[in-house]
Amino acid sequence: MMRRVFLAAVWMPVWAACGEPPPRLPDLPNPSEYWVERSDVELATAVKEACLRATRRDKNLLLAFSAPWCIDCRQMRALEKQPELVTELAHWEQVVVDVGRLDRHQALLDHFRVRAIAHWVALDPTACALDATQWPVLRASTFEPRTGWFSLKTAPELQEWLVAARGG
Repeated sequence: MMRRVFLAAVWMPVWAACGEPPPRLPDLPNPSEYWVERSDVELATAVKEACLRATRRDKNLLLAFSAPWCIDCRQMRALEKQPELVTELAHWEQVVVDVGRLDRHQALLDHFRVRAIAHWVALDPTACALDATQWPVLRASTFEPRTGWFSLKTAPELQEWLVAARGG
């Protein structure tokens, strides 16, 4: 009897803290539109083009390290469609880096210390002629909206992260 009382006392706060489950993951009709498999050269070109657009429009650049098999990445993609994030992401040029099974774009993964995904790196693209690894990093974080206990989980939280990254 004491054991049941003890277990209930320990687990009740955990169950209570769980709250509502996150929204159901959307079925992505064509994930290849978001997760584009690129060679290192193709990705470097995409990043440079995004840099040029960002500097023309006075925006920063967001590298989103991601993969279609990753449940947290899929949840991040769903959150990006929420009104708060749609509005904030309009201030950014975003490049999605499809990392495969963390076996693609190893130089960027190593440089930005990406050990898990979904991972965002907010950059200030100061000189497009330089490699992205030479631009100032404004902020970098791994997000686990589905699987992590201590990660940001909502569109408003991610919006705040982006606003802070751009100094707002």
